[in-house]
Amino acid sequence: MPIASDFPISVSDTFTATREQIVLPGEASYLIRRDDYPNPICIWNYHPEWEIHFIPDAHGFAYVGDYIGPFKPGHLVLAGTNLPHNWITPGAPPLPGRDMVLQFDADALMGVRAICPEFEVLHRLKPMAERGIEIVGREAHDIGAKILALHASRNRGGLGLFIEILNAIEAAPQKRLLASEHFISVYNQLSDRRHRRIDQAIQIMQSSPGAQMREVAERVGLEPSAFSRAFRRLTGMNFSDYSRSVRVWLARTLLSESDLPITDICFEAGFNNLSNFNRYFRMETGLTPRAYRKAAKIRAKSMISPAPPQGTRAS
Repeated sequence: MPIASDFPISVSDTFTATREQIVLPGEASYLIRRDDYPNPICIWNYHPEWEIHFIPDAHGFAYVGDYIGPFKPGHLVLAGTNLPHNWITPGAPPLPGRDMVLQFDADALMGVRAICPEFEVLHRLKPMAERGIEIVGREAHDIGAKILALHASRNRGGLGLFIEILNAIEAAPQKRLLASEHFISVYNQLSDRRHRRIDQAIQIMQSSPGAQMREVAERVGLEPSAFSRAFRRLTGMNFSDYSRSVRVWLARTLLSESDLPITDICFEAGFNNLSNFNRYFRMETGLTPRAYRKAAKIRAKSMISPAPPQGTRAS
């Protein structure tokens, strides 16, 4: 199969991903497997099923939505419905059994909570799972041990252990959300009529990162004060914070898909000076622009050439 570096990657392809086709076993509520690395299915992918991903003994980079960050042994993430993800170990020899993967149809299980109320935990996890949850600290290793035990059980009496894993993720005192709210709001297609003007505003901001609020409000047909209230209500952010996130998003795109100098990217993304650019970029991503470019290039070399998922707006 061709790798992504064989093809030019356009700005519109930045957040596209390949849908992984998952067939859950008829006799179980989940699918659990251990994958070698590299693996044909270890690509930038998404799927409606939730996934718990545990890496016991390897290092590399995690990519969840627009999050890029290093991982080390004991890394544990819960990714929700259609959240694109991938885990890369650059330059490593083949790693047998690097990944423990636990996948399940959360919507279906939430639908049977009247029969099995233990699945109520999925309702409580859902808002966080949309952005991806990383479990940090000792609890990640403890939950990982349960995942290894579930795999070893070969579906014999594993339902109780599966529910224990879900409850342990909810109860873990140290966890963080990975994908940004901005990414989720852009990646998910907004079809509700109430969101159309704000959706249009987001598209304007993506194409013109330096646009001011009054200009955007006028273009979507709202008074600035009404636009400001609607924007905050529907995105959870005020216009200035969201606009800054869009500028950082564009900078991420240019860093990963072009060889432009970082100074040029700073102004192309709508920032007025390099100092503010570096500060806000690190605030949003946890990485310097230079470190982000290096990590993004590693991912690009490892991706299979993706096709935009049907029904999803590439951003």
